[in-house]
Amino acid sequence: MEIFFNEEYTTMWTAVSSIMGVIATMMAVFALLYSMKSYQKTMQVIHYGEIDKMYFEILKEALNKPHLVRKNITRNEEEEIQYSVFAFIVWNFLEAIYDRCLLDSGLKTTWFPIIEAERAMHLSWIQKPENRTKFKDEFLNFIDKGKFEK
Repeated sequence: MEIFFNEEYTTMWTAVSSIMGVIATMMAVFALLYSMKSYQKTMQVIHYGEIDKMYFEILKEALNKPHLVRKNITRNEEEEIQYSVFAFIVWNFLEAIYDRCLLDSGLKTTWFPIIEAERAMHLSWIQKPENRTKFKDEFLNFIDKGKFEK
C-alpha cells in the first residue's frame, strides 16, 4: 500500500490529471467551435430556403398575371396599379437579397444573376424619382452600375 502514498506516484498522477484537464478543455473548445460552425451552416440553409421560397411566390404571381412581366406594353389603370405594387415587391425583395449577399458572399453566385434579370425587367420603374426614395442609396448605386460581379 505504500506505493500509493509515494511522492513520485502522487506527482505523476497530478501531472496526468493536469494534462487530462487541458485535453478536456481543448476538446470542449473544439466542440463549441464545431457547434457554432454547424449552427451557422444550418442557418444559411434555412435562410437560403426562405429567400428561395419568397422568390417562388413572386414568380407565381407573375404567372397568374403575365402583364406584370411584359415589357413595353400598354396597361389599363388597374394593371398599372398592379404592376407598380408588383415592381415594388420585386425591388424590395432584391434589396433584401443584396443585403444578404453582403453578409454571405456565397449567395452572390446564385442571386446576382436573378438581380440582373429582374433589373432588366423592372429598371424603368426604379428609375422614376418617386420610386427611388423607397430604397437605400447604396442599393440604388449598385443597381445603377448594372455590373454584378459574383
